[in-house]
Amino acid sequence: MEKSFGDFKGILIVGLGLIGGSLAKALKKEGFKGKVYGYDLSKDRIKIAEKQGLIEKGFTDFKEVPWDKIDLVVLATPVKTFEKIAKEIKKHINPKTVITDVGSVKGDIVKTLKEIFYPNEFVGAHPIAGTEKEGVENAVEDLFKNKKVIITINEETENTQKVEEFWKDIGSKVEIIDPYLHDFIFASVSHLPHAVAFALVDSLINLSKEAGIDLFLYPGGGFKDFTRIAASSPTVWKDIFLENKSAVLHSIDEFSKSLEKLKKLIEEENEEELIKLLSESREKRLSLEE
Repeated sequence: MEKSFGDFKGILIVGLGLIGGSLAKALKKEGFKGKVYGYDLSKDRIKIAEKQGLIEKGFTDFKEVPWDKIDLVVLATPVKTFEKIAKEIKKHINPKTVITDVGSVKGDIVKTLKEIFYPNEFVGAHPIAGTEKEGVENAVEDLFKNKKVIITINEETENTQKVEEFWKDIGSKVEIIDPYLHDFIFASVSHLPHAVAFALVDSLINLSKEAGIDLFLYPGGGFKDFTRIAASSPTVWKDIFLENKSAVLHSIDEFSKSLEKLKKLIEEENEEELIKLLSESREKRLSLEE
């Protein structure tokens, strides 16, 4: 059965980073027959994408984009840039062009972008996939294969169904969630772990200074596994933390309470409660493997 990719014919990916590049690579692999164009401030990234045949042509100026051929725009830049980009491209897009994104913060962003793009339709989307690497040069063609993509809408329309079909044909599993509930969920399961990883590395920097020895010369496998995500893009995560500020701070507060509870049990040498806490955490983590 031939894939429709939502019947989109011309796609502009704004931002040829890891996610944008991987999307272009996935479209190529899965047999998208339309045209894929790219926009990025980096001429080097555009050259890489063009050389690999991931995009028809790349641009560093929105005025040069062949807007008459574009019926889907995908925002794949850091989330804090979305509003500025939206205001800039609004005057160029065709009346029936659909705009979506791949950002990991929704809530107010979705509301704002819907208002800016109206009467064009903005459909918020968040693929739950990625690596700690950056750039189209690190793009992965199967990055979204069998991974969830959250579509953040309040009601389905013809255009939201087209975006859903688009992601399904790439091989993703689509789930629909309210934009604000999305931000609460991912502040907990994604943004908090990144915050903890960054903070853990920062604490070892400080402990290294205290001990007068570079503790990073002695990392075990656990440390490397746990802190892998601290190698992620500082710009991307600065934007995520600030754009989802309220939910992220709430999650950090809850984590701080749990860490304080663990600290107290260790101080009191409360073996019974300590083993209870560790066992409950272990069982919950093991349930993810099933």
